[in-house]
Amino acid sequence: MHDDWPEDALYKGLIERDPRALEALIRRYSREMSYFVRIVLDNGGTPQDAEECTNDLFVAVWQEIGSYDPARGTLRTWITMRAKYIALDRRRQIQRRQTYAMTSLDSGDFAGSYEGEHHVVELPARMAETSMEKLIEQRERREELRQALESLSELDRTLVYMRYFRLASTEEICAKTSLSRHAIDTRLWRARKALRDALQEKTHERVRALRS
Repeated sequence: MHDDWPEDALYKGLIERDPRALEALIRRYSREMSYFVRIVLDNGGTPQDAEECTNDLFVAVWQEIGSYDPARGTLRTWITMRAKYIALDRRRQIQRRQTYAMTSLDSGDFAGSYEGEHHVVELPARMAETSMEKLIEQRERREELRQALESLSELDRTLVYMRYFRLASTEEICAKTSLSRHAIDTRLWRARKALRDALQEKTHERVRALRS
């Protein structure tokens, strides 16, 4: 097939798990969806936030195409709605991140570090006058992050370090790992979900322990 895939052919290709259909979809809608995502983010966050939202969108389309109903609208409309929800979720994350940063500055926070496998990750830490309970809780969260990272496969952990700790671009990661852009985006999406789930589970465990 060529780049001028009709929409019904794109849908059929995605349903049949044809990577060429996904590549054609990305070529057709990547720029448009990236622009739309930036509008929804309302100039919040970083360029990396917008890029990750766009990457997450096409991973979601690939994985959730079965939920699309052609009788209810065009494929483009469905993709746009998925982009909206993903970008809105990221905007809420950015707002929480900014609120935390402002609170940290007001409270006199400074940067501490977590060391792992030759990488240093900047993490928040309290100054001496903050309660010991806060310090203990933060040490627990750093340890939980370390454990969550170690639960990933070696390749996924490497991708996470390169992307989020070294701030390498997707193109740089492609060059160093010989993985395709789609493979990198998919693995990073799954790694982020795994880390979120692991940290949430640790939080639930602490809550259950306090209630018992």
